[in-house]
Amino acid sequence: MALDKGKRPEEVSDPDIVDDIQDTEKVGQANGHSPFIGFAAGICSGTPFRHYKIQCTPTGTFNGAWDCFTKTISKEGPRALYKGASVPAVSWGITDSILMGSLHNYRAVLLRHGFAERTLKRDSERLSILGHSVAGLFAGWTNAAIAHPTEVIKCKLQLQLVQPEHIPKQFSGPFDVVRQTVAEQGITGMWRGLGASFIYRSCFAAMFGGFEIFNRLFKSFDGTRWEMSTELANFLAGGMASNMYWFTALPLDNIKNRIMVDSIKTPRYKGVFDAYGQVWRETYNPNKGFGWNAIARTKNFYKGFVPVVLRAFPTNAAALAVWEGVMRWSTAKS
Repeated sequence: MALDKGKRPEEVSDPDIVDDIQDTEKVGQANGHSPFIGFAAGICSGTPFRHYKIQCTPTGTFNGAWDCFTKTISKEGPRALYKGASVPAVSWGITDSILMGSLHNYRAVLLRHGFAERTLKRDSERLSILGHSVAGLFAGWTNAAIAHPTEVIKCKLQLQLVQPEHIPKQFSGPFDVVRQTVAEQGITGMWRGLGASFIYRSCFAAMFGGFEIFNRLFKSFDGTRWEMSTELANFLAGGMASNMYWFTALPLDNIKNRIMVDSIKTPRYKGVFDAYGQVWRETYNPNKGFGWNAIARTKNFYKGFVPVVLRAFPTNAAALAVWEGVMRWSTAKS
């Protein structure tokens, strides 16, 4: 069964979202699948927004997201919100490009190797929802290896904002973080906790699987009073998929960030599972019942939930809508 002309593995609701794959036997050749367009589109969709580091601060430092926001500004001014963002800001476009470009190519490979499904409307194939999820998983792992060192820099610099004023800051800037870390732990120190990054970024399976599910749902509204444009469908699907992503990923992100900001000279955590154990135990109160402790422990893993929810929908919705738009534009130009 041949793939329809002009369709790509990202096709979620024929025929609105198009593809640059014209023949599955011509991948990488002229007029076939372009392995590079996804990377270029990923740069365009990059969004430099991240949540405050409430997760890694000692318990009781902040009363919530707004308290974190106001105290940070009152202490060091509005520019402090972007502390440690210089190196990541440069790398965000690169890492987003790697994420979306690798996603595009993984989808193409999976489409040809057992993850295709027959469409209902015509004799053709498209990538299954499982295939979209697996492609997201692989793309997340690919992205983790590149993004991890830049996030280490950002996290360490941002955490200095909540230290008491009488304690001198350990790092003067991004390059000083690299210098001290390499001097103390070797070059591999910049990748300490990489396993936690791989676990966390596995949740891109939920992100891109969900994006496909919601796009198909919105496409089913065609011909009804709820029919919407492709662009709006992409935007809403991206925002809703991002909420699915963060609901599953935030506890894992919490662990990753704690390992990243750990002392380079006297580490608190021995590894990923030790970090999970310590976070689970840190608010245990033997004088309270099982229910109270279960809720308190769960809250440990969801620190920073409010700012994540506030920014996740619009930023990720816009990023995915832009990426899909660029992909459609590139196909129209080819």
